[in-house]
Amino acid sequence: MSGDSTVSDRSAFERGSLGIQIMLAIVTLGFYTLYWTYSTARQLDDGTDASLTPILAFVPLLNVIALWQISDAAEAVTDQSKIVLFVLFLFVPPLSWYWVQSGMNDVTAN
Repeated sequence: MSGDSTVSDRSAFERGSLGIQIMLAIVTLGFYTLYWTYSTARQLDDGTDASLTPILAFVPLLNVIALWQISDAAEAVTDQSKIVLFVLFLFVPPLSWYWVQSGMNDVTAN
């Protein structure tokens, strides 16, 4: 766990099943990923000392800002830098999703 952001409230994080999330993303033709982005931004906003704007997840083109904010705040729950996470969000979303969700799951388990 690295970066400038730190976990301030472990109870703000919810454990998520990656298998169910992938299934929901497929069944909803990708719309679940919008909800996941919003929900993750909200959890990171509440559970870290970072300040995020979760509603940006639903605004076309501005959702890139939400991905940057998530990448920045996710440094508190992952071993990845915000630059790596952001680039992966743009080009290999499933991998960044895996790292961020796994990091949040680890925080809830500890």
